[in-house]
Amino acid sequence: MGYRIAIPTDFSKNADKAARFALELFSGQACRFYLTHTYTPAFFRAEYLLHSPGQIGLGDLYQERVMKKLKKHKKSLLEHADQKHEIIPHAAFNSLAEELEDMGRKEALDLIIMGTQGATGAREVLFGTHAVQVLHKASCPVLVVPEGAEAGALENLLFPTDFKPDYEKLSLKFLKYLLEKPEVVLHVLHAYTPADAEPEREKGRAQLQELLGGYSWELTETAGGDIVGAINRFARETPIQLLLLVRNTHTFLENLLVTPVIDQIGLHARIPFLVIPPARD
Repeated sequence: MGYRIAIPTDFSKNADKAARFALELFSGQACRFYLTHTYTPAFFRAEYLLHSPGQIGLGDLYQERVMKKLKKHKKSLLEHADQKHEIIPHAAFNSLAEELEDMGRKEALDLIIMGTQGATGAREVLFGTHAVQVLHKASCPVLVVPEGAEAGALENLLFPTDFKPDYEKLSLKFLKYLLEKPEVVLHVLHAYTPADAEPEREKGRAQLQELLGGYSWELTETAGGDIVGAINRFARETPIQLLLLVRNTHTFLENLLVTPVIDQIGLHARIPFLVIPPARD
């Protein structure tokens, strides 16, 4: 079965590089890529949107212009795609986060791949506003690709975890795809806390070990419970090409999105960042 992947674009250089990253990453794999652009033109009156948003269709002049740009972008991307890649232009009158969440359900998306904003130059800004919103709302994993990232360079993946998630219910299809590559090693990083003695954490540890049994992976454990410090210490010893986190509420991820807590490894500059949504009952 192939992969279904949404690639949001604002037609910027960063978005284009993220799209090419996606094509290279899935070279030789059957994939359906949804090249997605959303828009909310300022010239539509609020009362029109309130009473008749569903009437904005393909005949809308603005959408026609967007589709024309998407088709042009698709044509340029096909030069980097292979025969197993299908690229579908998708334009929608919606916010990006809402549209991708909706597409995740309707199209059964396996992954969203998007570029960072990277326009402000402010070191404290890790991701653009749209990326942050998508990371918080998406129902499938999201891979954020910085401008300088290279798909062929993925070798060491870092996965900080507290063993709390129900790993069997997580969307791990993409992670397993990466781990099937012979050069890729998953480094599981755990910082001890008093909660590790809880049966839930012990179950999670055993569950993760079983899921990773057929892949190349290593477990590193550290005392003190300081996961941010542990990431930085680990990254100084081992070059990391991708950081993986499970999205929770009020956790390390919340701080990561708004402060330069892992500035030492230059996440916002060069390292792709994969966020897996929490399990849904």
